[in-house]
Amino acid sequence: MTKSIIGIPAEDRIVNGLHRNSANQADVAAITTAGGVALPIPTRNPELMANYIGLCDGLMFPGGPDIAPIFYGEEPIPELGDTDSLLDESEIQLAKLAVIQSIPILGLCRGMQIINVALGGTVYQDLKQQRNRQTFQHYQKAPMDQGTHSVSVTPETRLESIVGSGDHLVNSHHHEAVKALASGLKLSALAKDGVIEGMESEDNDLILAVQWHPEFMFESNEQMAALFRDFLQRVDHHQKEAANQDNDN
Repeated sequence: MTKSIIGIPAEDRIVNGLHRNSANQADVAAITTAGGVALPIPTRNPELMANYIGLCDGLMFPGGPDIAPIFYGEEPIPELGDTDSLLDESEIQLAKLAVIQSIPILGLCRGMQIINVALGGTVYQDLKQQRNRQTFQHYQKAPMDQGTHSVSVTPETRLESIVGSGDHLVNSHHHEAVKALASGLKLSALAKDGVIEGMESEDNDLILAVQWHPEFMFESNEQMAALFRDFLQRVDHHQKEAANQDNDN
């Protein structure tokens, strides 16, 4: 049986003094374990993203550096971390193309933020500096396979159907976060300090994203593993729908 191809934008990293596009092995392992095939997508040429999207049955947007605020209409504040405009532009192009072509998406941490920005939303450049209320520690100082703070899952959402209702312990590792949700997206999880920790499509099952890192917890946490299985199920469902439409034509 042919397995679904999941595109994962690859971050530019310096290895032994050389620039290399690479995907986090935890991301690859999570997709492989759930039954898919991971396809790293080079992100140094945003104009080529239309070529790569045609190879993918689904897209997973991973964690990574901060997003350049020019992409959501702001100037950088001193607390902004490292950015990579080529990575940002590549991922924004991929997200827009995926929505147009009804390709299912899963977003993790930065991936959630980039999806929101691509669809017209905004992010906090720095939670501590820009929020007008107390913020918990979201940049975790514990091993990444351990949760450190809880999130409340919104009732009657797809996320609730996957991980269950109530509170869940998660492993956040960020100082940016979604500020204003883009049109077409709705809240699916919230931290106790009011930071948005999950979002999904309002009217379909194409987009689901979380602010934490389930790729580091899925081996020991069934609810985190379920996020990746659901993603592959969404991909398979849309492939079958597309095949049926082709047969009808």
